[in-house]
Amino acid sequence: MNNNMEKQMKIGVIFIFMSFFSIITAQTYCAGDQVSMTHQNQSHEVCAEFGDYEVGDSFKLADYNGDLNGGNYKIIFIDMSASW
Repeated sequence: MNNNMEKQMKIGVIFIFMSFFSIITAQTYCAGDQVSMTHQNQSHEVCAEFGDYEVGDSFKLADYNGDLNGGNYKIIFIDMSASW
C-alpha cells in the first residue's frame, strides 16, 4: 500500500471509532425531562453575550436551579437543532 491509502485507512478507523464512541455515550432528553444533577453541574463557556454573562464567562445550568442558587427559581427551554 502507498502512503495515501494508509492515511485514508487511518482516517477511516478514527472516524469509525469516534462515531461508535459518540453513539455509546449519547444522552437523550425528551420534552418534560429533568436534567440530571451531573449535567446541571457541568460548566460551559459563554459564546455570545446575554444578560449578566460576557463572552468567555462560564455558567452551569445549576445557576438557574432554585434549590441550588438560594431560591431564585427559573424555567428554561433548551432547544438543540441541526440543519441537516
